[in-house]
Amino acid sequence: MVQLKTFVCLAQLAALALAVKPNDYQRVPDQEGQYPRLGACPDKHACIFPPTESQFLAGGYFDLRVELHAYDEDTTKPVPSPFTTFKTTVRKNHGSWKDASQYFHASVPPLEQWHFNWTQSIETKYAKQLALDAKPVDVAVTSRVWRKLQFKQPGVYDVKVEYGPKSSYVARYTVVQPTAPKQKAKNVILFISDGTNTGAITAARALARQHTSGKYHDLLSFESFDELGHVITNSVDSLLTDSANSATAYASGHKSSPSALNVYADSSADPLDDPKIETITELIRRRQPGKAIGIVSTAYIQDATPAAFYSHTRQRSVSGEITRQFLHGVPHWTDPVVPDVFLGGGAEYFSGNKSLNGTDFYKEVTKAGYASVFNKKDLTKYNGKDKLFGVFRQGNMDVWFERNLYVNNTVGNKANPDNQGKNDALGSDQPGLQDMTLKALEVLKKRGGNKGFFLMSEAASVDKQMHTFDYSRALADLIELDVTIKKTVEWLKENGEYEDTLIIVTADHSHSFDVYGSVDAQFMRSAKEGDRLGAIGVYENAGFPGYVDEDGDGFPDNWHPEVTLAFGTNNGPAHYEAWQVSANAPRYPSVTDDHGVIVPNPKDMAGNFGHGVLVNNNLPFGNTQGVHSMSDVFLYSHGPGSELFKKTFENWQVFFKMAQALGLGESNQ
Repeated sequence: MVQLKTFVCLAQLAALALAVKPNDYQRVPDQEGQYPRLGACPDKHACIFPPTESQFLAGGYFDLRVELHAYDEDTTKPVPSPFTTFKTTVRKNHGSWKDASQYFHASVPPLEQWHFNWTQSIETKYAKQLALDAKPVDVAVTSRVWRKLQFKQPGVYDVKVEYGPKSSYVARYTVVQPTAPKQKAKNVILFISDGTNTGAITAARALARQHTSGKYHDLLSFESFDELGHVITNSVDSLLTDSANSATAYASGHKSSPSALNVYADSSADPLDDPKIETITELIRRRQPGKAIGIVSTAYIQDATPAAFYSHTRQRSVSGEITRQFLHGVPHWTDPVVPDVFLGGGAEYFSGNKSLNGTDFYKEVTKAGYASVFNKKDLTKYNGKDKLFGVFRQGNMDVWFERNLYVNNTVGNKANPDNQGKNDALGSDQPGLQDMTLKALEVLKKRGGNKGFFLMSEAASVDKQMHTFDYSRALADLIELDVTIKKTVEWLKENGEYEDTLIIVTADHSHSFDVYGSVDAQFMRSAKEGDRLGAIGVYENAGFPGYVDEDGDGFPDNWHPEVTLAFGTNNGPAHYEAWQVSANAPRYPSVTDDHGVIVPNPKDMAGNFGHGVLVNNNLPFGNTQGVHSMSDVFLYSHGPGSELFKKTFENWQVFFKMAQALGLGESNQ
């Protein structure tokens, strides 16, 4: 009955949305083309952000920006004069139009003006490489932005900008207030396996689970969860997404552009003035005070996925500013998230030359009431109730291989979180995803108490190693996530939280990874160069690889069996492949030579991949790594609210489903 009411509510809103009057709102499909003027900006001159088709939680905060673009696509002509006047109005459920400032009870924002260059074609983007004189279009912008607005009631809202006697553009929004699920979740644990597709899940199962007569003895820990759904991952303005805007969709319920974190990308140069949208963690702080929040990642903690749960910026690369926002948030916006648990890498942005304005954020962390830990031993020992802060390395944390098998590879990295540039951060001194997640759960339970907690835990280097075709390292980190989830379920049961916890396991986006057979490593090493592809077995000749797990820790005991998996992606730069583990260091398959040309890494031919085969390039200029794919990703869920996560849905809907499961839609303030 609860779900029926929800569907009826949404159906009524959809009926309102379809009641379109002539010369009013038109739902125009995205236009063909690789180089739009500005993402989600279909009108010839007018842009409204958030863009049309956006959905909001009733009472959620957002910024509204309107831009008018004056330009001439003929770059030999002068730039037209910028628009000097325009009118912005708002209406609800096809009612009367009202001035935007009056509607939101806000002051009229000042008029802003700037220019930006529109790269409008392939010829313009690659003018230097192609020896062309193509130039970008100079666009003169006039804009206003209204900050920290709310639509307090459900309904269909239109925002219109009129910029000439007969010129206007309308964006349409839907505002919802979801009903509670069958059972409200006290806790939510969101596991994100960055860059993981179903092919990687299949490969991890083949590595970590035994089978007899082709039948697996058991599956990965999360494959027994109640519900399985598929998530569509494309961004607001492109088929492909990066981790910033895909994590933004999960964190805020809005599709955005590559590199953007919880903002809609406007055309200004300032990476901090783009229109913001409220995140689920900010909503928790505002609507469910006392609920604890944790953010855990094996990346540097300012990286796109973890940063999406506490920051707002157009450029994910402004790591110093993102570090500042961890404690202080964005001025004149909602209160900062200040997570109860904050664990990962990225030490260099907390002190020293790379910290924002030379600030010693370690001191500020202490002032904010955090207990700080900087290695695996101290993390394990911590047993307090204070907020817990931990950074264990400069940059991304080392992957499972370097923390468990090849620790010597971390000698000399000078990556110690003291940021003195002298001491190493040995892999054995760094905690793994399991260590950080279980410690986070201990602290979150103490701090959240009866109010519960929200935890985002990311296996970041599945993606990072997929980019560089280090598939064994990527899959080891995915198996580490599987073991972490198994241990998490055990912890929840032991601590009386299992029945009250919604567990979600998903990825933010895909790589085009898959397994297509097996490889006879001995034949690959001994065969002549032209015969080496014969080492690959397909169909009935694929047989089974030689991975075993006799000690039962969830990981293969031997990563160098004579028969390995044949795996790969459908995109990438030229590189060598032999389907062997790089023992000396994580691999980098392609490099730029002295002439600026991207070539296969010569070290691969001289080392582990010397008896491999050449894989040709199929990427555009300048790409030294593989790129993401647009494939749907999996979403496994278990616990209260998991019934919301079945079937196929878009990435922005994950936010609304989590908000519904947590009961965050119960207040419109």
